[in-house]
Amino acid sequence: MSDLDLMFKPIVLVTGFGPFLNHPLNASWEAVKLMNKESIEKKHNVELVQLEIPVTYENVDEFVPALWDTHEPKLMIHVGVSGIADSITLECQAHRKGYQRLDYFDKCPANHACPATGALRIKTRLDVEKICKEFNDDCPPETNAIVSLDAGRYLCEYIYYTSLSVDNTRTLFVHVPDVNKYKSEQTARALEVILDLCMKQITAMDAADSMTENLQSKCQV
Repeated sequence: MSDLDLMFKPIVLVTGFGPFLNHPLNASWEAVKLMNKESIEKKHNVELVQLEIPVTYENVDEFVPALWDTHEPKLMIHVGVSGIADSITLECQAHRKGYQRLDYFDKCPANHACPATGALRIKTRLDVEKICKEFNDDCPPETNAIVSLDAGRYLCEYIYYTSLSVDNTRTLFVHVPDVNKYKSEQTARALEVILDLCMKQITAMDAADSMTENLQSKCQV
């Protein structure tokens, strides 16, 4: 591998949220920061970037599009905590409107809508059902996953919509249980498996796209 390859490895971005309301210790960030960066980077030949996002609509509006512009991530996984979750919850979709809950600064977005451009509802093009099945077939100890169509119309769904509006082929949102249900280390291992399964799908999609481009190029010749 050349020095140039090392300098320009694809970026995988995983975000967790900071403290809010009844979660002074947010299980999402506590797990994300424990993900094994060295192992993931070696396995997938990527650079893993782990970021904590403040629980405010304004910060999502400011930082998330900038993350896409700056890093052009191969995969974006957003992680948030759910106080009612008993399982790792894989979210399928996000909505543009309906954000009426106040954030950490007691604010809502203008018109209760995400300013990102897109349809009223955007689904991820990652095969969430397949990820869930494969996770449960070989899941980390004492964890399991479920699929959800309702991300909660709060910062979790808001950040998901923001990223889906940029690229829904490489974006996933994962709700994790609080630390009193899953230890942070357990959740971190679960997130690593989910990341692996997402990368497996993205690699297959990229290979298919490359094959299509090659065939089109030959046809034009």
